[in-house]
Amino acid sequence: MSGLESLLKGRELGGRYRIEEVIGRGGMGAVYRATDQRLGRPVAVKVITASAGNDPETRERLRARFKHEAASAARLPKHPNAVTVHDYGTDDELGLDYIVMELLEGEDLATRLQRGGVPPMAEALRILQHAARGVAVGHRAGLIHRDVKPGNVFLVRHGQEEEVRVLDFGIAKAMAEEDTASAGLTHDGRAPLSPAYASPEQLRGDPRLTPASDVFSLGALGFQLVTGTRPFTDADRARMGAWLEVPVPPLRARNPQVPEEVEQVIRRALHPDPSQRYPDANALADALAGPIRRIADTPLGAAVPAAAGPLVDDDRTMLADADRTAYAGDDDRTMLAPPLPARGTPQPVPVARSGTPVITPPRRRQVAEQRSGIHPMVWVLLLAVLGLAGFLIYQQMSGRSSVGPVVADTMAIDTARQDTIDNVDALALSMEGLRFLNAGDPAMALDFFRRANEIDPRNPEYRDQMAVALIRLGRHAEAAQLLESTIRIERRYDLLYSHLAEARLALGDTLSAIRALEDFVEITHNVADRQRAMQMLQALRTQPPPVVPVPAPSESIRITPPPVREDTFAPPPRPAPRDSIRLGFPR
Repeated sequence: MSGLESLLKGRELGGRYRIEEVIGRGGMGAVYRATDQRLGRPVAVKVITASAGNDPETRERLRARFKHEAASAARLPKHPNAVTVHDYGTDDELGLDYIVMELLEGEDLATRLQRGGVPPMAEALRILQHAARGVAVGHRAGLIHRDVKPGNVFLVRHGQEEEVRVLDFGIAKAMAEEDTASAGLTHDGRAPLSPAYASPEQLRGDPRLTPASDVFSLGALGFQLVTGTRPFTDADRARMGAWLEVPVPPLRARNPQVPEEVEQVIRRALHPDPSQRYPDANALADALAGPIRRIADTPLGAAVPAAAGPLVDDDRTMLADADRTAYAGDDDRTMLAPPLPARGTPQPVPVARSGTPVITPPRRRQVAEQRSGIHPMVWVLLLAVLGLAGFLIYQQMSGRSSVGPVVADTMAIDTARQDTIDNVDALALSMEGLRFLNAGDPAMALDFFRRANEIDPRNPEYRDQMAVALIRLGRHAEAAQLLESTIRIERRYDLLYSHLAEARLALGDTLSAIRALEDFVEITHNVADRQRAMQMLQALRTQPPPVVPVPAPSESIRITPPPVREDTFAPPPRPAPRDSIRLGFPR
């Protein structure tokens, strides 16, 4: 039990809700069993701690967003498949936001899958349909859930009966709020998401999500319920975020017992183009009605064999805001979507693996058809590489290195080196690592960068990314060693030198940092970076070295030499010790 949880136990939040015990933890905070002292009924209170430790302006922004969205959730009509929100508020004494919900007895779907494996087909489809009905409650009220996943689907026990409830509509964002005030509440437009279940448009950071985004998440949930596996890998999701179309894996290849009509429903829900999915969650629920009726009395009710390894072993819930990250569990990761580009910023062209644009406006398609002077495959490869590189640049622009003096954009992409990007899988892992790095998780980022380097060891960029992650982790000596070994192989990649300077400065080796910056200035083609590096060099060279005086010998250890005989040669007096000089750089 954390210190905050101990502090809250027995306390009354808002002068009304007496906290009793922790019953769940998540990325945004913890859920407590409590008693409504005014009405004398048990309730669940979710205390939001994700903003703790942020600066006052950020805390107020998050608080305004929380209250706005909690109010939206509280206005939802009662429905058997959606959790009821009773109240929300802020404890003035502790400064903690909370939301009060009905207390449910049972377990979430993530726990059920981990404990009992995949349910029988009829039961799996019933859970999916009821979850879709719950999400549809929000869609009818103009809300998108944005974080549909097993951890947000709760199985409520009522004797021998079991109901399905959708949780956490409090993190939804009103679809109708497109005005300036709403934009101010969301600040940078980012919203929580769980990459394992997020739609391609969420992974790209699209600000204008539709109910079809939740339909995709429900499709990913349904895929897992009937096959025992998730539909997409980390590399697949990285490709989606880079505007590359990823085909839906065939369900019956993973479980031959899946009926064809069920596969068709789930594959449509997972279509990469939102306009080709079911328009909202209610339409998906209606599409499942027929298969559920036909399966109910057949042998297909048998359970699906569980896939090797736990289904939810990486169901980590992670909420990242600014550079803060909180964990609870292991993947159902809830994290922030990519920051939105500035208005007017050109977006990468959506490209399928085949080279066909995913959604191409008529004008752009006409222009593309006129470019027949180059072999089509050349355009396929060019667009794929440019789309991926553009996404990397876009990701990097959202997060700068703050370790030591910044002499260059930490993860900037040298477009002159696109010849080294010859392996899409490695690049996809690199992009996933960048996502974690920007979310404040350098340890996880380091793992992805290492895997990218194993696939494509010729690309110095992946080793440079590993070094940046090591710097963020405070492992400066390892970073310096890695960078120096890479420079011996690839001497013309300028970012290696700028990051080596960061590492050497952190280690107090100013002279080596100066040499690295001099090399950076010599080889970089980026004018702005060269100017910043030259300013840093001037500061390092003109910084007066600190004088470290040698202390006088202590009286307690002073030794008086014996008198010198007149007939003995006396050595010349010993010169006074010189002050020692140490070069350093103020931190």
